[in-house]
Amino acid sequence: MKFQPLLLLLSLLFASCKNENQKELIKADNQVTTTEVMKDTFENQHFFSEDKLSPDYNKSQRFKREKLLALEDKKEALKDLVSTKTFSKETDDYILNYRYPYLNEGMNASHKTFNNYIKETYLNIAATENEILEDKALLCDTLNIKRFMDKRTIDYKLFSAKDNLVSVVLYKENYYSGTVHSVYSFDCLNYNTNTSEFMTFNDIFIPNAESEVLTIINHTITQGLASGELYYECWELSPGDFQVYKNNFVINDALITFYFDDCVVCPSYTGTYSIEIPTARFKTLLKKDNILL
Repeated sequence: MKFQPLLLLLSLLFASCKNENQKELIKADNQVTTTEVMKDTFENQHFFSEDKLSPDYNKSQRFKREKLLALEDKKEALKDLVSTKTFSKETDDYILNYRYPYLNEGMNASHKTFNNYIKETYLNIAATENEILEDKALLCDTLNIKRFMDKRTIDYKLFSAKDNLVSVVLYKENYYSGTVHSVYSFDCLNYNTNTSEFMTFNDIFIPNAESEVLTIINHTITQGLASGELYYECWELSPGDFQVYKNNFVINDALITFYFDDCVVCPSYTGTYSIEIPTARFKTLLKKDNILL
């Protein structure tokens, strides 16, 4: 039986979005450099071709991405404390292009704690190479389709609620060759420059606050769906996913924003990557000695 390309692609996308244990991998601009490569890609993977997708699909996905990239942060205001460093590497199989935060160790030698964490976590190239190979395996390439160069980029947004707090969201864009759209994932870091310690959910919120915080997040999502501010195909955060992403938040003045990878609360092609909530809504759930108060 033959299936229409669009129907097959959408079936794959919806199936992956409903699987809470598998990250969504059916995305990325399929850009190649030669006519010969383009012909081979489209002959073998015609159901991933972007021209088979509706204009609304592509427009929604681009809007979701552009909204993230256009988000204003405080890099300029905090440039004496935090600078941007870069790293790039190109091999026959992949391209790495990173922009990451670096704390000024001249202001405080203990900032090395933050910088070492960035180096060990994101500049461990051997680990990155293994991740790329594992991600390819998740694509279930049973047709043994010839693959081309993959690309991973890292960039970040910088926020701060108080003078002694550096709040960062690092967003990773993974381009998998032969797919239609990029895959986005997020890591959030909250660093206390006074104590030189990273702050997690348990450092910010009182003990046993998980259930109430999840309720507030889901109430915000429900309100967004009802008002039309959030795309109607998005859904509430599951308790299991909350446990995975509860430390994935940034603090920006009077807001706490939780970030989620593709297909956790919204489908890959539209919606949002984050849920923004006023800090005041968590007032009774914040520790009294919290730096936010």
